Amino acid sequence: MRTVSLAALGLLLAIQPVLAQAPRRLGVHVHGVTAVDIGLEGSTLQVTLDAPAINMLGFEHPPHNDTESKQIEAVLASLHVPAPWLEPATAARCVLADSRIQASGLSASAPSVGHADIDARYSFRCAEPGRLDHIDIHLADRYPATHGLAVDIVLPQKQERQELGQGEFRVMLAP
Repeated sequence: MRTVSLAALGLLLAIQPVLAQAPRRLGVHVHGVTAVDIGLEGSTLQVTLDAPAINMLGFEHPPHNDTESKQIEAVLASLHVPAPWLEPATAARCVLADSRIQASGLSASAPSVGHADIDARYSFRCAEPGRLDHIDIHLADRYPATHGLAVDIVLPQKQERQELGQGEFRVMLAP
C-alpha cells in the first residue's frame, strides 16, 4: 500500500506544472487576474496580456450608454501605448515596434455572454537583449481591479511562471 501511495504522490508532483497551467489553456478567466506571457527570441521581446474586461473597465458587457462606450474606447486607446505601465529594463534599450489590442464581447452588436476579455500584444526590439533582466508591469496602478498577474516566461535561459500579487510589479527575467 505504501508503494502505491508514494507512486501516486510522485505522479502528482510530476504533473503539477501541467495542471497549474491547465485553466489558462482552457480559456478560464479569473476576475482580478491578468495573464501575461513574455518571450524573447534574439532581439525581439514579445509581451501579451489577456485580461478579463472587468479588470480594466469595471464591467464586462457591451456598452449600455455613451459613457461606457467612451470608457471602452479610452482604455483600448491607452493600451496601444504601454510606456507608462509596461517597462522593460532600461539597460536592454527596448523600443516598442508594434502593439495590437483586441476586445471580445464589448462591441454594441456582440451578444452578451457574461464575460468579455481584452487582449494586448506588444513587440519590442531590444538593442541589448542580454541586459533584459526584468520587466516592470504596473497594471494595478492604472487599473485597480487588477489584483494579480500570472506571468509565463519563455527565454533562451529559462522557462517559468511567476505569480505577482497586490503591490508587486517586477517580473524577474535573469536566471
